[in-house]
Amino acid sequence: MRFKVNYFFASFLIAALTSPFIFSADEGQSATVEEILVTARKREESLLDIPESITAISSTDIDRQNIKGLEDVGFLIPNLNLSMRADGFPNVSVRGLGSFGNTQGVGFYLDDVQIFGDASARFGDLQRIEVLKGPQGVLYGGSNIGGAVKYVSVRPSPDESTGRIKFLAGEQGITDTEISANLPMGENGWAMRIFGFDRQDDGYMTNPNTPRLNGGTGDQDPNAIAYDQSGHRLSLAGPVGNAQVYFAYRFNEYFGPVNQWTREKRKPLKYPAIFQGGINSWHDRETDSYTLELVWENDGYDVTARTSYTDTFSARYTDVDLMPEFILDLIRPESMEVTTSEITFTSTDDDRLQWIAGLYFSTFDEEMRSEQIWWDARVDAAGNISGPLGCAIGSPACGGVWAGLVPTLAEEQDTLRLPFEMRNREKTHQAAFVNITYDMDNDWELGLGGRIDKWENNTDNLDSGLSGSQGDTEFLPRISLTKNRPDGSIIYFTGSMGYEPGGYNLANFAGTSSLWGFEGEEAVQYEFGWKGRLMDGRASASFAAFMIDYDERQIEFQAPDPGGAGIIEGILNAGDSEQYGMEFEISVKTSDYLTVSASAGFIEAEWDGGTTLAGVDLSGKTPPVVPDNGATFSTSYLRPLANGSNFIFDFQISHNGKFEGLQAWDGVTNPSFTIAGLQMGLSRDNWEFMVNVENITDEDYYVDVQYLSNLYLLDDAGDNIIIGTLGQPRLVTASINYYFQ
Repeated sequence: MRFKVNYFFASFLIAALTSPFIFSADEGQSATVEEILVTARKREESLLDIPESITAISSTDIDRQNIKGLEDVGFLIPNLNLSMRADGFPNVSVRGLGSFGNTQGVGFYLDDVQIFGDASARFGDLQRIEVLKGPQGVLYGGSNIGGAVKYVSVRPSPDESTGRIKFLAGEQGITDTEISANLPMGENGWAMRIFGFDRQDDGYMTNPNTPRLNGGTGDQDPNAIAYDQSGHRLSLAGPVGNAQVYFAYRFNEYFGPVNQWTREKRKPLKYPAIFQGGINSWHDRETDSYTLELVWENDGYDVTARTSYTDTFSARYTDVDLMPEFILDLIRPESMEVTTSEITFTSTDDDRLQWIAGLYFSTFDEEMRSEQIWWDARVDAAGNISGPLGCAIGSPACGGVWAGLVPTLAEEQDTLRLPFEMRNREKTHQAAFVNITYDMDNDWELGLGGRIDKWENNTDNLDSGLSGSQGDTEFLPRISLTKNRPDGSIIYFTGSMGYEPGGYNLANFAGTSSLWGFEGEEAVQYEFGWKGRLMDGRASASFAAFMIDYDERQIEFQAPDPGGAGIIEGILNAGDSEQYGMEFEISVKTSDYLTVSASAGFIEAEWDGGTTLAGVDLSGKTPPVVPDNGATFSTSYLRPLANGSNFIFDFQISHNGKFEGLQAWDGVTNPSFTIAGLQMGLSRDNWEFMVNVENITDEDYYVDVQYLSNLYLLDDAGDNIIIGTLGQPRLVTASINYYFQ
């Protein structure tokens, strides 16, 4: 802990030593922080005028800090726990709301279109990233119980032709290319914008192809988590009659690890960068998405109609046992089609009453055909499933007896394929919403909102022949009261509500006569805060305190099936919890050259009294995936040089507090960690060269960690093993940006 405290002390010392030199320049005294405009309330507003916690990441920071993955976003914002799952469903919680795994929790959006099947995919050519903290029920609906992460892309402009190409290379065999261009299309006001990227990365985990117990040797790629990812986006914008039209098509494809887990037997954690699987787990995914947006500007209000269609196909192969032997694997082919439509009416005049109202509809159609693959398993005439020496799969009697009896890959005739997730599923949402703000006397503003959100989930289990249907109609209110102070700052109180729909589990317990479902969860948040400018406009800051009632919290789990062979993976309602905490952010522009920023937050959370799960009393204990604290510190320095170029130096530190892993009743603590990064380079006219170092001190850390249920395989008898996603070790890359017109 002492090292991590010194880590922050060193950062503040750097700022303290550089500030006097920079403040000594006369021009430095007039520097002011830039106003940040966001669309959190589906209209463009200053971030400092909105009565809720929002963090925005600018396009400059996205580019210079090479923010390409979800972890990069999560490290910048306290109380946001965010990491990539390559299956398309990110692990994310905000203020402890939402849950890792197959629950949605937090919504991801590209240009106000919610992303489902490929939310963990890479996006680029962005104007900014907005992170909205807390329930976003009124304007965004279900699956936003913890908040929303909004990617705002750069729109086509008819004003001028511009372009950019960026090439990055470095350790881990990384090559990364991005290209974007804006092209006016004649004198009719139309323009086109293109963006494309391609990345290859050998990763930081190895598969040593350890000889199996039967003497066979693996032949897997030693770069166990190498991946290729590419994509492009084409957008068009221009007038048609009295409407402004925006159309976008995006495509991305990914081939790499499905989950880059490493396996440990006991605590304390050793952080091995080794994947010991007999087969490297992989995920092959392709996504096509189309968006059409029409905006009609009228006297005093705008009408916006937005519709989207997204088609994603993926196939995932997971070595479940994470061992050199061929024991248990999963294959998960899945297709998803999502259609969304929304029409909004937004006031545009300067009246004291501002409003937005709208209608929303979406459908989510999914087909899953997944199977468990048990190697060297057989079925006798009576239908009993056994492994080597007649042991029942999953039985304690099998512990250790698999040794030397596991087949090689060529002996595929000895495999048993069991249905795991043979399912068709359709989810629908229909909603109507309104949100108004009223300036009562130029000092006080009242905000009121409400949403009626109807959801339905229809699921067919093709293996069991069972079907189920459930749904509900939710009313989601919101209220805010804002005091506008004479110095331009605001004090506010906001109450909001969000929910996550219920559904049916991926697989059933053997012998059940109906689909095993789970109910929706709800959260009500109360937030009190302050936002404003300080130091004659050279600083901006915000503070928020919050309290959350979280009901019927959804938790994911994995466990052996007590009624048959194999494992089950599911979601259940664990119970109710309460949590509260505080956050602050401050950004100071000490001169025209240097900006220093810091933020911090903490959360206290506990299960309500009487909460019992799997025979374990959870009362007063901390729920999973709720980091107890977090802090960031960063500096951004750009200074002109005598030769006409600019010197750039950016530095960031992120401290991430400890949290409990996924399993609520059988938890393992993910330890706290602190990482730092820096970017340094030169820019001049139409080019920029940068060197980037991630995780400078090469700290070992996990971004998620959990127990894997005991399957009594080999040496696991009597023990649960620990699996986790190892964080990025130290990585050095260099990039060059070239801008052209």
